[in-house]
Amino acid sequence: MEIAACFAVALLCLSTLSTGHTESQGSDHDSRLEDYGNSTLIQNSEMRDEERTERGDGMLIEPEPTSPVTDVDSTYNYVLSRLAGMDQAIHRLNVGHYTLDVKVSQLLERISRLDNKLSEMEDSLQQVTHFCKENRKEIGRLEGCQKGRRVGYKCFMVYRVYETYASAAQKCMERGGRMAMPRDRKEQEALAEYVRSVFKPGNWPVWLGINDLRSEGLYLFEDTTRVTYFQWRKHFLSSQPDGGKRENCVAMLSDDGDWWDNYCDRRMYYLCEFEA
Repeated sequence: MEIAACFAVALLCLSTLSTGHTESQGSDHDSRLEDYGNSTLIQNSEMRDEERTERGDGMLIEPEPTSPVTDVDSTYNYVLSRLAGMDQAIHRLNVGHYTLDVKVSQLLERISRLDNKLSEMEDSLQQVTHFCKENRKEIGRLEGCQKGRRVGYKCFMVYRVYETYASAAQKCMERGGRMAMPRDRKEQEALAEYVRSVFKPGNWPVWLGINDLRSEGLYLFEDTTRVTYFQWRKHFLSSQPDGGKRENCVAMLSDDGDWWDNYCDRRMYYLCEFEA
């Protein structure tokens, strides 16, 4: 029994020693864990302090967490960059369009000024043309009276240029006169003598301002007044007028002053008359 009691005491001592050693080891282990955790926290805090950036006012800013770029983000950024480029191009086009519009406006203004000047020049040219025509008429009248033959209040002049009846009438008007219109025997005889002196000794027909273009057989002067005195050639071989509706314009022969009807498109010399 004593032996059993001693064995129990020994077991109790061993148990006490084991328990104390275990508690001591546990407390040492916990202490080491606590020291490791504290050092880890300190290191993490120092790392965070190193990662901070400083602003201008001295305050610290925490860096934003980064995330990996996906394909969607990459496409979105590409589209944004292209849109930005297109916006810049549109802006340049707008600037160019505005510049072009300004230049076009300036050009239109210059064209308008040129058009006004052109209108003024056209008016001046018309005035000059009118003065030239008037001067030509006056020169023609003076020439007709100085170089031609004056009969009463008229001056007659022969122009030795071949013209049709219509062209001769136009030339006389441009010179300030009309084709010769002998209205009575006195004028007819004076005109015949003048024409004979111009072409002597030849015999040439010259246009007079007489025709029956309006109505066959109704002879009118160039001023549309009716002819009342006639000097038709009367001969048993060729009595005038004999052209009918084919020959409607009247010419005078230079040798005897008789009248003949002729084709109006025939070219011959012509007579003009002017106011003295």
